[in-house]
Amino acid sequence: LRLFSQGMVQKGGVAMSKSRGNVVAAMDVAERYGCDTGRAYMLFAAPPEKELECSEQGIEGCARFLNRVFRLVDRHADRLRAVRASNPQGAAAASLTEKERALLRKTHQTLKRVTDDFEIRWHFNTSVAAIMELVNELYAREPLEDDARPEIVKACLERLIEMLSPLAPHLAEELWERLGHEGGLGRVSWPAFDPELAREDEYQIVVQINGRVRGHVLAEAGLAEEEVLRRAFADPKIASFLEGKQKVTTVVVPNKLVNIVVR
Repeated sequence: LRLFSQGMVQKGGVAMSKSRGNVVAAMDVAERYGCDTGRAYMLFAAPPEKELECSEQGIEGCARFLNRVFRLVDRHADRLRAVRASNPQGAAAASLTEKERALLRKTHQTLKRVTDDFEIRWHFNTSVAAIMELVNELYAREPLEDDARPEIVKACLERLIEMLSPLAPHLAEELWERLGHEGGLGRVSWPAFDPELAREDEYQIVVQINGRVRGHVLAEAGLAEEEVLRRAFADPKIASFLEGKQKVTTVVVPNKLVNIVVR
């Protein structure tokens, strides 16, 4: 039903061939950095349909990333091993603190991106990039125990490991076990993201005047168009571009854009 031709791995512009063999030796990469690093790098370095120019620097970068993931989970593993993870929904979600909600929001936004990449787009490179962003966010919030209850932290780390599993399966299994799980990730269903937890509470809306970006305004999710426009017109920077002009039309794209046409 669908033919998908993947790109070739190259080194120095030379691709694998019968005469040249494998220009990049997979076993050499595995012995030096580990097979998970080689796998994650191949998925991250380029979209699967494009040629991939192998880079030692890029491989080392993936190795550092996986080590960061290990250190993050290992740091919290002992205190979280006996904790039951919590994925709050409904009334329970209303009891979240602002920091807990922000932590879960980033986790479920990442889970949505990775799920779409796996199931729809096949862009595994952007999946790795999204997981890297999540890891950076988790490190920025360290110590996590100051930002969230243990059951919330464990839920976020579990989602991180589950998303990492197709990319670096051996590391993911090790970390899953360190968090107190038995039976392996092969018995675990792919997690479902929660749209409510992934929803932004506030958006930065771009304001364009005659097609040119002139400013930004902040607005809560679902704010009425009239109020969005009122805030845009009240912004001093935007108002300076509207001074002495006649408004022809305005278009509001919810949570994204205000476009004002003037003459």
